Amino acid sequence: MQVTARAADRSRLGDAEVSLDERPARLRLGEPGREREHFLDWEQAVDDGGHLRKCVLCGCDTLYRSRSAPRLTIIVLVLAISIVAVGLAGYGTPSILVATLLTVAAIDVVLWLRSEWRLTCYRCRSTFRGMPIARYHRGWDARTQRRIDSAGQPSPGSS
Repeated sequence: MQVTARAADRSRLGDAEVSLDERPARLRLGEPGREREHFLDWEQAVDDGGHLRKCVLCGCDTLYRSRSAPRLTIIVLVLAISIVAVGLAGYGTPSILVATLLTVAAIDVVLWLRSEWRLTCYRCRSTFRGMPIARYHRGWDARTQRRIDSAGQPSPGSS
């Protein structure tokens, strides 16, 4: 799985590839020459089905699932806005503009459907991609976020 690690203050530490099968105890993150070791807490982190159950960096047992937005979505959005601007300026035939907008919308839907799911930790915001995600992980919830933020527990995995 690919991990985007974050510290307890949610600052980005770096990206790494971690194997769920090997379960390494340490992770080296940072720029070459300025790397730091971070200890991973694998105890009860993986369920019987091989799915990640809790954050291995901070130990938070609450993760949420979300889709990672493809980078091309911004280009598609700019393209759609420019097509609407051309239509409003009167420089295009309405049928061609509608067909172009429908094509752009179809491209956006295909991009969204092809985007991958990821797990994100409520406490430290570390993300985990490229692995199977269990059905019990739900989307982001404001009530859960407030509960985690009000707990204010220190993150044992960050050094």
